[in-house]
Amino acid sequence: MPQAPQPHSPSTKRTENPTKPDSNPDKQQVERQSIFAVWGTLRLQTFRAFWIAGLFSLIGTWMQGIGSAWLMTDLSDSPLLVALVQSAQMIPSLFLAFIAGSLTDMIDRRRYMIIVTWWMIAVTLSMAGLTQLGMVTPTLLIVLTLLLGIGGACLMPAMSATLQDIVPRSEVVNAVTLNSLSMNISRLIGPALAGLLIGWAGVAPAFVVNALSYFVFMLVVYRWDGPPLRPKQKQSLWSNMAAGILYVRRAQRFQAVLICGSVYFFCASALMALLPLLAREELGVGPEGFGTLMGAIGMGAIVTALFIAPALNARYSRDAIVFWASLIIAASLYGVGVVRDPLLFAGVLFFYGGAWMICMLSFQVAAQMVLPSWVRGRGLSMSMMSFTAGMVGGGILWGTLAKFTSMEIAFDVAAAAMVFGTVATVRFLISSNETEDA
Repeated sequence: MPQAPQPHSPSTKRTENPTKPDSNPDKQQVERQSIFAVWGTLRLQTFRAFWIAGLFSLIGTWMQGIGSAWLMTDLSDSPLLVALVQSAQMIPSLFLAFIAGSLTDMIDRRRYMIIVTWWMIAVTLSMAGLTQLGMVTPTLLIVLTLLLGIGGACLMPAMSATLQDIVPRSEVVNAVTLNSLSMNISRLIGPALAGLLIGWAGVAPAFVVNALSYFVFMLVVYRWDGPPLRPKQKQSLWSNMAAGILYVRRAQRFQAVLICGSVYFFCASALMALLPLLAREELGVGPEGFGTLMGAIGMGAIVTALFIAPALNARYSRDAIVFWASLIIAASLYGVGVVRDPLLFAGVLFFYGGAWMICMLSFQVAAQMVLPSWVRGRGLSMSMMSFTAGMVGGGILWGTLAKFTSMEIAFDVAAAAMVFGTVATVRFLISSNETEDA
Protein backbone atom coordinates (compact mmCIF):
# COMPACT_ATOMS: atom_id res chain seq x y z
CA MET A 1 0.00 0.00 0.00
CA PRO A 2 1.52 3.36 -0.94
CA GLN A 3 2.17 5.83 1.80
CA ALA A 4 0.00 8.87 1.32
CA PRO A 5 1.12 12.41 2.07
CA GLN A 6 -0.48 14.52 4.74
CA PRO A 7 -3.79 16.09 3.74
CA HIS A 8 -3.49 19.15 1.57
CA SER A 9 -7.02 19.20 0.19
CA PRO A 10 -9.40 22.12 0.45
CA SER A 11 -11.56 22.39 3.52
CA THR A 12 -14.87 20.60 3.46
CA LYS A 13 -16.61 23.78 4.48
CA ARG A 14 -18.43 25.66 1.77
CA THR A 15 -17.23 29.18 1.15
CA GLU A 16 -19.72 30.15 -1.54
CA ASN A 17 -23.48 30.20 -1.92
CA PRO A 18 -24.46 26.63 -2.83
CA THR A 19 -27.25 27.81 -5.08
CA LYS A 20 -24.94 29.68 -7.44
CA PRO A 21 -23.70 28.13 -10.68
CA ASP A 22 -20.30 26.48 -10.53
CA SER A 23 -17.77 28.86 -12.07
CA ASN A 24 -14.91 26.36 -12.39
CA PRO A 25 -14.48 25.85 -16.16
CA ASP A 26 -12.47 22.64 -15.72
CA LYS A 27 -15.21 21.09 -13.65
CA GLN A 28 -17.88 22.23 -16.07
CA GLN A 29 -15.97 20.58 -18.90
CA VAL A 30 -15.78 17.29 -16.99
CA GLU A 31 -19.45 17.26 -16.05
CA ARG A 32 -21.00 18.64 -19.26
CA GLN A 33 -22.67 15.52 -20.54
CA SER A 34 -25.13 15.03 -23.35
CA ILE A 35 -27.43 12.07 -23.62
CA PHE A 36 -25.27 10.67 -26.39
CA ALA A 37 -22.03 11.06 -24.42
CA VAL A 38 -23.50 9.14 -21.48
CA TRP A 39 -24.78 6.29 -23.62
CA GLY A 40 -21.52 6.28 -25.59
CA THR A 41 -19.77 4.59 -22.66
CA LEU A 42 -21.65 1.41 -23.60
CA ARG A 43 -19.28 1.07 -26.55
CA LEU A 44 -16.83 -0.47 -24.04
CA GLN A 45 -17.54 -4.19 -24.42
CA THR A 46 -16.82 -5.33 -20.86
CA PHE A 47 -18.74 -2.46 -19.31
CA ARG A 48 -21.65 -3.10 -21.69
CA ALA A 49 -21.82 -6.77 -20.66
CA PHE A 50 -21.73 -5.86 -16.96
CA TRP A 51 -24.33 -3.15 -17.46
CA ILE A 52 -26.82 -5.39 -19.27
CA ALA A 53 -26.38 -8.23 -16.77
CA GLY A 54 -26.60 -5.74 -13.91
CA LEU A 55 -29.84 -4.32 -15.32
CA PHE A 56 -31.37 -7.80 -15.48
CA SER A 57 -30.17 -8.50 -11.95
CA LEU A 58 -31.61 -5.23 -10.66
CA ILE A 59 -34.97 -6.02 -12.25
CA GLY A 60 -34.88 -9.31 -10.37
CA THR A 61 -33.88 -7.54 -7.17
CA TRP A 62 -36.84 -5.17 -7.42
CA MET A 63 -39.13 -8.13 -8.04
CA GLN A 64 -37.66 -9.79 -4.96
CA GLY A 65 -38.19 -6.65 -2.88
CA ILE A 66 -41.76 -6.15 -4.04
CA GLY A 67 -42.50 -9.82 -3.43
CA SER A 68 -41.03 -9.74 0.09
CA ALA A 69 -42.88 -6.55 1.02
CA TRP A 70 -46.18 -7.80 -0.38
CA LEU A 71 -45.75 -11.18 1.30
CA MET A 72 -45.19 -9.45 4.64
CA THR A 73 -48.43 -7.46 4.21
CA ASP A 74 -50.16 -10.84 3.75
CA LEU A 75 -48.52 -12.20 6.90
CA SER A 76 -48.90 -9.11 9.13
CA ASP A 77 -50.52 -5.66 9.11
CA SER A 78 -47.82 -4.15 11.36
CA PRO A 79 -46.13 -1.07 9.82
CA LEU A 80 -42.99 -1.91 11.79
CA LEU A 81 -42.70 -5.43 10.36
CA VAL A 82 -43.31 -4.16 6.83
CA ALA A 83 -40.62 -1.51 7.30
CA LEU A 84 -38.30 -4.08 8.91
CA VAL A 85 -38.46 -6.50 5.99
CA GLN A 86 -37.69 -3.55 3.73
CA SER A 87 -34.62 -2.81 5.86
CA ALA A 88 -33.54 -6.40 6.55
CA GLN A 89 -31.65 -6.82 3.28
CA MET A 90 -29.59 -3.73 4.07
CA ILE A 91 -28.80 -4.44 7.73
CA PRO A 92 -25.88 -6.84 7.02
CA SER A 93 -24.10 -4.03 5.19
CA LEU A 94 -23.67 -2.29 8.53
CA PHE A 95 -21.52 -5.15 9.82
CA LEU A 96 -20.03 -6.82 6.74
CA ALA A 97 -19.52 -4.18 4.04
CA PHE A 98 -16.24 -2.87 5.42
CA ILE A 99 -14.80 -6.37 5.82
CA ALA A 100 -15.94 -7.15 2.27
CA GLY A 101 -14.43 -3.92 0.99
CA SER A 102 -11.11 -4.75 2.65
CA LEU A 103 -11.13 -8.19 1.03
CA THR A 104 -11.93 -6.55 -2.30
CA ASP A 105 -8.67 -4.58 -2.08
CA MET A 106 -6.71 -7.78 -1.30
CA ILE A 107 -8.00 -10.76 -3.28
CA ASP A 108 -9.17 -11.78 -6.77
CA ARG A 109 -12.42 -9.82 -7.21
CA ARG A 110 -13.64 -12.03 -10.03
CA ARG A 111 -13.51 -15.28 -8.07
CA TYR A 112 -14.88 -13.54 -5.00
CA MET A 113 -17.93 -12.20 -6.87
CA ILE A 114 -18.67 -15.63 -8.38
CA ILE A 115 -18.71 -17.31 -4.95
CA VAL A 116 -20.92 -14.63 -3.40
CA THR A 117 -23.38 -14.75 -6.31
CA TRP A 118 -23.79 -18.52 -5.88
CA TRP A 119 -24.70 -17.88 -2.23
CA MET A 120 -27.39 -15.38 -3.26
CA ILE A 121 -28.82 -17.81 -5.82
CA ALA A 122 -29.10 -20.51 -3.14
CA VAL A 123 -30.84 -18.23 -0.64
CA THR A 124 -33.29 -16.87 -3.22
CA LEU A 125 -34.29 -20.34 -4.43
CA SER A 126 -34.80 -21.40 -0.79
CA MET A 127 -37.15 -18.44 -0.28
CA ALA A 128 -39.08 -19.39 -3.40
CA GLY A 129 -39.47 -23.00 -2.32
CA LEU A 130 -40.54 -22.22 1.25
CA THR A 131 -42.98 -19.56 0.03
CA GLN A 132 -44.54 -21.95 -2.48
CA LEU A 133 -44.98 -24.54 0.29
CA GLY A 134 -46.67 -21.98 2.55
CA MET A 135 -44.04 -22.37 5.26
CA VAL A 136 -42.94 -18.73 5.55
CA THR A 137 -43.69 -16.79 8.73
CA PRO A 138 -42.88 -13.11 9.39
CA THR A 139 -39.80 -14.11 11.38
CA LEU A 140 -38.59 -16.58 8.76
CA LEU A 141 -39.12 -14.02 6.00
CA ILE A 142 -36.97 -11.50 7.84
CA VAL A 143 -34.26 -14.13 8.51
CA LEU A 144 -34.13 -15.21 4.87
CA THR A 145 -34.02 -11.58 3.77
CA LEU A 146 -31.11 -11.02 6.15
CA LEU A 147 -29.28 -13.99 4.62
CA LEU A 148 -29.81 -12.52 1.17
CA GLY A 149 -28.58 -9.20 2.52
CA ILE A 150 -25.35 -10.87 3.66
CA GLY A 151 -24.64 -11.73 0.04
CA GLY A 152 -25.48 -8.22 -1.09
CA ALA A 153 -23.24 -6.70 1.60
CA CYS A 154 -20.34 -8.86 0.39
CA LEU A 155 -20.98 -8.29 -3.32
CA MET A 156 -21.62 -4.55 -3.58
CA PRO A 157 -18.16 -3.24 -2.54
CA ALA A 158 -16.52 -5.53 -5.11
CA MET A 159 -18.93 -4.45 -7.84
CA SER A 160 -18.41 -0.77 -7.06
CA ALA A 161 -14.62 -1.09 -6.94
CA THR A 162 -14.65 -2.98 -10.25
CA LEU A 163 -16.07 0.04 -12.09
CA GLN A 164 -12.70 1.69 -12.63
CA ASP A 165 -11.23 -1.67 -13.70
CA ILE A 166 -13.52 -1.73 -16.74
CA VAL A 167 -13.84 1.96 -17.70
CA PRO A 168 -11.20 4.71 -17.98
CA ARG A 169 -11.28 7.41 -15.31
CA SER A 170 -12.42 9.99 -17.86
CA GLU A 171 -15.70 8.06 -18.26
CA VAL A 172 -16.41 7.30 -14.59
CA VAL A 173 -19.12 9.97 -14.36
CA ASN A 174 -20.86 8.54 -17.44
CA ALA A 175 -20.53 4.99 -16.10
CA VAL A 176 -21.96 5.93 -12.71
CA THR A 177 -24.80 7.76 -14.47
CA LEU A 178 -25.56 4.66 -16.55
CA ASN A 179 -25.46 2.43 -13.48
CA SER A 180 -27.84 4.77 -11.67
CA LEU A 181 -30.01 4.86 -14.77
CA SER A 182 -30.14 1.05 -14.86
CA MET A 183 -31.26 1.09 -11.23
CA ASN A 184 -34.18 3.30 -12.17
CA ILE A 185 -35.02 1.51 -15.41
CA SER A 186 -35.23 -1.59 -13.26
CA ARG A 187 -37.37 0.34 -10.76
CA LEU A 188 -39.76 1.06 -13.63
CA ILE A 189 -39.80 -2.47 -15.04
CA GLY A 190 -39.23 -4.68 -11.98
CA PRO A 191 -42.16 -3.59 -9.80
CA ALA A 192 -44.55 -3.64 -12.76
CA LEU A 193 -43.49 -7.18 -13.71
CA ALA A 194 -43.61 -8.22 -10.06
CA GLY A 195 -47.13 -6.86 -9.67
CA LEU A 196 -48.36 -8.71 -12.75
CA LEU A 197 -46.56 -11.94 -11.82
CA ILE A 198 -47.65 -11.88 -8.17
CA GLY A 199 -51.25 -11.13 -9.15
CA TRP A 200 -51.19 -14.03 -11.63
CA ALA A 201 -49.03 -16.71 -9.98
CA GLY A 202 -48.12 -15.59 -6.46
CA VAL A 203 -44.91 -14.40 -4.80
CA ALA A 204 -42.70 -17.48 -5.26
CA PRO A 205 -42.24 -17.07 -9.05
CA ALA A 206 -40.94 -13.53 -8.48
CA PHE A 207 -38.22 -14.99 -6.26
CA VAL A 208 -37.34 -17.54 -8.98
CA VAL A 209 -36.91 -14.76 -11.54
CA ASN A 210 -34.49 -13.03 -9.17
CA ALA A 211 -32.44 -16.21 -8.83
CA LEU A 212 -32.23 -16.44 -12.63
CA SER A 213 -31.06 -12.83 -12.82
CA TYR A 214 -28.24 -13.58 -10.37
CA PHE A 215 -27.21 -16.53 -12.52
CA VAL A 216 -26.97 -14.32 -15.61
CA PHE A 217 -24.79 -11.84 -13.73
CA MET A 218 -22.57 -14.66 -12.47
CA LEU A 219 -22.01 -15.87 -16.03
CA VAL A 220 -20.83 -12.41 -17.11
CA VAL A 221 -18.40 -12.24 -14.20
CA TYR A 222 -17.16 -15.75 -15.04
CA ARG A 223 -16.38 -14.72 -18.64
CA TRP A 224 -14.54 -11.58 -17.54
CA ASP A 225 -10.75 -11.78 -17.51
CA GLY A 226 -10.64 -10.06 -14.14
CA PRO A 227 -9.03 -6.80 -12.95
CA PRO A 228 -5.39 -5.94 -13.72
CA LEU A 229 -2.91 -7.89 -11.63
CA ARG A 230 -1.82 -6.03 -8.53
CA PRO A 231 1.10 -6.68 -6.16
CA LYS A 232 0.16 -9.16 -3.44
CA GLN A 233 -0.92 -7.53 -0.22
CA LYS A 234 1.55 -8.24 2.56
CA GLN A 235 -0.81 -6.87 5.18
CA SER A 236 -3.34 -8.96 7.05
CA LEU A 237 -7.06 -8.34 6.67
CA TRP A 238 -7.17 -6.47 9.97
CA SER A 239 -4.17 -4.29 9.06
CA ASN A 240 -5.85 -3.52 5.75
CA MET A 241 -9.03 -2.52 7.56
CA ALA A 242 -7.06 -0.33 9.97
CA ALA A 243 -5.36 1.44 7.05
CA GLY A 244 -8.78 2.12 5.52
CA ILE A 245 -10.11 3.57 8.76
CA LEU A 246 -7.03 5.77 9.06
CA TYR A 247 -7.59 7.05 5.53
CA VAL A 248 -11.22 7.97 6.26
CA ARG A 249 -10.21 9.78 9.45
CA ARG A 250 -7.83 12.01 7.46
CA ALA A 251 -9.82 12.45 4.22
CA GLN A 252 -11.94 15.54 4.80
CA ARG A 253 -13.76 15.57 1.46
CA PHE A 254 -14.67 11.90 1.74
CA GLN A 255 -15.97 12.53 5.27
CA ALA A 256 -18.23 15.21 3.81
CA VAL A 257 -19.69 12.66 1.37
CA LEU A 258 -20.39 10.26 4.25
CA ILE A 259 -22.03 12.90 6.42
CA CYS A 260 -24.25 14.44 3.74
CA GLY A 261 -25.24 11.07 2.30
CA SER A 262 -26.14 9.56 5.67
CA VAL A 263 -28.41 12.46 6.59
CA TYR A 264 -30.09 12.36 3.20
CA PHE A 265 -30.78 8.61 3.16
CA PHE A 266 -31.99 8.65 6.78
CA CYS A 267 -34.76 11.11 5.93
CA ALA A 268 -35.58 9.93 2.41
CA SER A 269 -36.01 6.30 3.53
CA ALA A 270 -39.45 7.07 4.97
CA LEU A 271 -41.20 6.70 1.62
CA MET A 272 -39.68 3.38 0.60
CA ALA A 273 -40.20 1.94 4.10
CA LEU A 274 -43.89 2.81 4.35
CA LEU A 275 -45.08 2.83 0.73
CA PRO A 276 -46.19 -0.87 0.60
CA LEU A 277 -48.54 -0.47 3.56
CA LEU A 278 -49.67 3.00 2.47
CA ALA A 279 -50.57 1.66 -0.98
CA ARG A 280 -52.50 -1.28 0.40
CA GLU A 281 -54.35 0.27 3.34
CA GLU A 282 -54.90 3.92 2.42
CA LEU A 283 -54.87 3.88 -1.39
CA GLY A 284 -56.55 0.49 -1.61
CA VAL A 285 -54.43 -0.85 -4.47
CA GLY A 286 -53.32 -4.42 -5.13
CA PRO A 287 -49.91 -5.69 -6.23
CA GLU A 288 -50.43 -4.42 -9.78
CA GLY A 289 -51.24 -0.93 -8.50
CA PHE A 290 -48.27 -1.01 -6.14
CA GLY A 291 -46.03 -1.93 -9.04
CA THR A 292 -47.41 1.04 -10.99
CA LEU A 293 -46.64 3.39 -8.10
CA MET A 294 -43.07 2.12 -7.94
CA GLY A 295 -42.91 2.59 -11.68
CA ALA A 296 -43.79 6.27 -11.25
CA ILE A 297 -40.69 6.67 -9.08
CA GLY A 298 -38.60 4.92 -11.69
CA MET A 299 -40.02 7.04 -14.51
CA GLY A 300 -39.17 10.23 -12.64
CA ALA A 301 -35.62 9.01 -12.14
CA ILE A 302 -35.18 8.03 -15.81
CA VAL A 303 -36.51 11.32 -17.17
CA THR A 304 -34.26 13.19 -14.76
CA ALA A 305 -31.17 11.16 -15.69
CA LEU A 306 -31.70 11.62 -19.43
CA PHE A 307 -32.92 15.19 -19.73
CA ILE A 308 -32.38 17.13 -16.49
CA ALA A 309 -29.21 15.85 -14.82
CA PRO A 310 -26.87 16.64 -17.77
CA ALA A 311 -28.05 20.26 -17.84
CA LEU A 312 -27.75 20.63 -14.06
CA ASN A 313 -24.27 19.07 -14.00
CA ALA A 314 -23.12 21.51 -16.68
CA ARG A 315 -24.23 24.58 -14.72
CA TYR A 316 -24.20 23.80 -11.00
CA SER A 317 -21.92 22.09 -8.51
CA ARG A 318 -22.92 18.76 -6.99
CA ASP A 319 -23.44 20.59 -3.69
CA ALA A 320 -26.04 22.95 -5.14
CA ILE A 321 -27.78 20.09 -6.95
CA VAL A 322 -28.03 17.99 -3.78
CA PHE A 323 -29.28 21.00 -1.80
CA TRP A 324 -32.27 21.68 -4.04
CA ALA A 325 -33.01 18.03 -4.78
CA SER A 326 -33.16 17.33 -1.04
CA LEU A 327 -35.77 20.05 -0.62
CA ILE A 328 -37.81 18.44 -3.41
CA ILE A 329 -37.56 15.15 -1.50
CA ALA A 330 -38.87 16.94 1.61
CA ALA A 331 -41.83 18.32 -0.32
CA SER A 332 -42.52 14.86 -1.76
CA LEU A 333 -42.49 13.26 1.70
CA TYR A 334 -45.04 15.79 2.87
CA GLY A 335 -47.09 15.21 -0.27
CA VAL A 336 -47.40 11.44 0.09
CA GLY A 337 -48.66 11.98 3.63
CA VAL A 338 -51.63 14.10 2.54
CA VAL A 339 -52.39 13.28 -1.12
CA ARG A 340 -54.79 10.39 -1.74
CA ASP A 341 -55.87 10.94 -5.32
CA PRO A 342 -54.07 8.16 -7.26
CA LEU A 343 -53.05 10.38 -10.18
CA LEU A 344 -51.72 13.17 -7.99
CA PHE A 345 -50.04 10.61 -5.75
CA ALA A 346 -48.22 9.15 -8.76
CA GLY A 347 -47.15 12.70 -9.67
CA VAL A 348 -45.62 13.20 -6.24
CA LEU A 349 -43.76 9.90 -6.61
CA PHE A 350 -42.50 11.04 -10.03
CA PHE A 351 -40.84 14.09 -8.49
CA TYR A 352 -39.52 11.99 -5.61
CA GLY A 353 -37.91 9.61 -8.10
CA GLY A 354 -36.25 12.44 -9.99
CA ALA A 355 -34.82 14.04 -6.86
CA TRP A 356 -33.72 10.66 -5.52
CA MET A 357 -31.86 9.99 -8.76
CA ILE A 358 -30.05 13.33 -8.60
CA CYS A 359 -28.89 12.85 -5.02
CA MET A 360 -27.90 9.21 -5.39
CA LEU A 361 -25.90 9.96 -8.53
CA SER A 362 -24.17 12.92 -6.87
CA PHE A 363 -23.07 10.93 -3.83
CA GLN A 364 -21.89 7.95 -5.89
CA VAL A 365 -19.85 10.09 -8.28
CA ALA A 366 -18.36 12.08 -5.39
CA ALA A 367 -17.20 8.88 -3.65
CA GLN A 368 -15.78 7.33 -6.83
CA MET A 369 -13.85 10.44 -7.83
CA VAL A 370 -12.31 11.28 -4.49
CA LEU A 371 -11.02 7.80 -3.56
CA PRO A 372 -7.53 6.69 -4.70
CA SER A 373 -7.26 3.21 -6.18
CA TRP A 374 -5.36 1.63 -3.28
CA VAL A 375 -8.24 2.22 -0.86
CA ARG A 376 -11.22 2.30 -3.24
CA GLY A 377 -12.83 -0.95 -2.08
CA ARG A 378 -12.61 0.02 1.57
CA GLY A 379 -13.74 3.58 0.93
CA LEU A 380 -16.76 2.56 -1.14
CA SER A 381 -17.71 -0.01 1.49
CA MET A 382 -17.52 2.77 4.09
CA SER A 383 -19.91 4.87 2.02
CA MET A 384 -22.19 1.87 1.64
CA MET A 385 -22.20 1.29 5.41
CA SER A 386 -22.85 4.94 6.11
CA PHE A 387 -25.70 5.28 3.63
CA THR A 388 -27.17 1.94 4.67
CA ALA A 389 -27.10 2.96 8.33
CA GLY A 390 -29.12 6.01 7.37
CA MET A 391 -31.67 3.97 5.42
CA VAL A 392 -32.02 1.20 8.00
CA GLY A 393 -32.17 3.55 10.96
CA GLY A 394 -34.61 5.79 9.17
CA GLY A 395 -36.79 2.90 8.01
CA ILE A 396 -37.08 1.51 11.54
CA LEU A 397 -37.73 4.97 13.03
CA TRP A 398 -40.40 5.94 10.50
CA GLY A 399 -42.06 2.51 10.79
CA THR A 400 -42.14 2.79 14.59
CA LEU A 401 -43.47 6.35 14.44
CA ALA A 402 -46.20 5.30 12.01
CA LYS A 403 -47.19 2.41 14.26
CA PHE A 404 -47.68 4.57 17.35
CA THR A 405 -49.07 7.67 15.61
CA SER A 406 -50.03 7.57 11.93
CA MET A 407 -48.34 7.37 8.55
CA GLU A 408 -49.24 11.00 7.86
CA ILE A 409 -47.41 12.16 10.99
CA ALA A 410 -44.42 9.95 10.14
CA PHE A 411 -44.14 11.52 6.69
CA ASP A 412 -44.54 15.04 8.11
CA VAL A 413 -41.72 14.46 10.60
CA ALA A 414 -39.51 12.93 7.88
CA ALA A 415 -40.11 15.96 5.65
CA ALA A 416 -39.22 18.36 8.46
CA ALA A 417 -36.11 16.32 9.27
CA MET A 418 -35.04 16.47 5.61
CA VAL A 419 -35.30 20.27 5.56
CA PHE A 420 -33.38 20.59 8.81
CA GLY A 421 -30.71 18.10 7.73
CA THR A 422 -30.24 19.81 4.37
CA VAL A 423 -29.66 23.16 6.00
CA ALA A 424 -27.47 21.71 8.75
CA THR A 425 -25.09 20.00 6.30
CA VAL A 426 -24.89 22.83 3.78
CA ARG A 427 -21.38 23.75 4.99
CA PHE A 428 -19.91 20.41 3.85
CA LEU A 429 -18.39 20.26 0.36
CA ILE A 430 -18.66 17.13 -1.81
CA SER A 431 -17.83 18.62 -5.22
CA SER A 432 -14.46 17.34 -6.43
CA ASN A 433 -13.07 15.49 -9.43
CA GLU A 434 -9.63 14.87 -7.90
CA THR A 435 -8.60 11.95 -5.73
CA GLU A 436 -7.88 12.73 -2.11
CA ASP A 437 -4.82 11.11 -0.56
CA ALA A 438 -4.80 11.44 3.18
